[in-house]
Amino acid sequence: MRLLFAAAELAPLAQTGGLGEAVSGLARALAERGHEIRCALPAYRSALAHPECPALEDGPEVALWTPNGVERGRWRTGALGPGRELLVLDIPALFDRAGIYGEGGFGYWDEGWRYAAFARATAELCDREPPDVLVAHDWHAALALALLRTRYADGPAKATGLVQVVHNNRFQGRYPRELLPWTGLPGELFHPGGVEFYGDVSLLKAGLLWADRIVAVSPTYAHGLMTPEGGDGLDGVYRSRADRLTGLANGIDVERFDPATDVALPARYDAARPQGKGRCRAALVSELGLESPPRGRLLAAIGRLSLQKGWDVVSAAVDGLVASGASLVLLGDGEPWIADALRAAASRHSERVHFRAGWDDALARRAYAGADCVLVPSRFEPCGLVQLIAQRYGSLPVAHRTGGLADTIADGTSGVLFDELSPEALIGAVERGAAITGQRGIRRALMQIDVSWKTPAARYEEVFHSLA
Repeated sequence: MRLLFAAAELAPLAQTGGLGEAVSGLARALAERGHEIRCALPAYRSALAHPECPALEDGPEVALWTPNGVERGRWRTGALGPGRELLVLDIPALFDRAGIYGEGGFGYWDEGWRYAAFARATAELCDREPPDVLVAHDWHAALALALLRTRYADGPAKATGLVQVVHNNRFQGRYPRELLPWTGLPGELFHPGGVEFYGDVSLLKAGLLWADRIVAVSPTYAHGLMTPEGGDGLDGVYRSRADRLTGLANGIDVERFDPATDVALPARYDAARPQGKGRCRAALVSELGLESPPRGRLLAAIGRLSLQKGWDVVSAAVDGLVASGASLVLLGDGEPWIADALRAAASRHSERVHFRAGWDDALARRAYAGADCVLVPSRFEPCGLVQLIAQRYGSLPVAHRTGGLADTIADGTSGVLFDELSPEALIGAVERGAAITGQRGIRRALMQIDVSWKTPAARYEEVFHSLA
């Protein structure tokens, strides 16, 4: 099949979290299954400058009305790999900026216009060169689905199947009503049964209403979206489209994340030869100047510093974890107040806690490889990649029982799940984790878990074929 992925992130060219990894990994897996994949991405300055960005050729020109007048640009194309083509929307006025989403990731002042333009250009591209299926990832591309079933309803893409993938429903592309004229949608769609959302425009809602199928990134998350607690105001839309909603847990790109070949590690290892993991543990402790704790007590927490990810719980638990004998490696970027709290904890326990603000991919990989347990105390987690990468590297995930964490961790076997989100519960779960890491063969067992995209890709394939 000819599949067009439209997303705001695509690893390794543009990513701030799990979205880029998920889009890239699924694209690669589907290409390996014989599908023709095109990945549409805004031409961010950092993406064009990335050393892995392929050579690009000029493609179709684009001219879009915005509040600043007509913005002109073009699609540029290049080969990502076998069966995968990259399409970047090069409109310098919108995307040639220092960061993907602005300082701190909180969005530029014209964020709504930027991604409305991206979705409009994607819909226009589909009208010109119809794929078999358009897959819109999160709110940034969702508007394209609504446009194809309204503005372009009688065009060449009328037979194109439309899939909305929801990686994180918390981000809904909600903007003031004034955005509506710049979406390309008819004004009469601004009502509660259309794109109106509590007086604003919701771009994600537009995708949900016109999608042929909706995929949430884990079964538990799909169920949660239909509840007031998990739907964030869109639960009624999800319930009304329950027959089109399915949950499919993510995988990870096992070629990108492979302890047997990872050049960031001081020693390579795999399930057949796990001894190198012990050398990675010793090297990590030495590199960061930490006291070497007993087995099961070298802990890592990796990722975006936010309340969603439960970093406030980690911060509050540090003193208790250290008192229990643990040493901690903490790595992430995000909320400054969380970073300050972690920095203070590292100052209190300089020989037991290392905190690195910002993102360091090589250190993150060494932390996955060296840690006994990886902490994942997310308040909610659509799917999560941290626990899958931890398993791939033979480290035991210790996670809050929510969303995709509950779907990808078997409590007591492939990780530890805890129910109450509190420092005390996290400390207790770490105690259980330490006991499990002492079991013979646990590292080997974790590395033998199939965390690849093989099974998820086959299930996505079933979704796509249902639209043919």
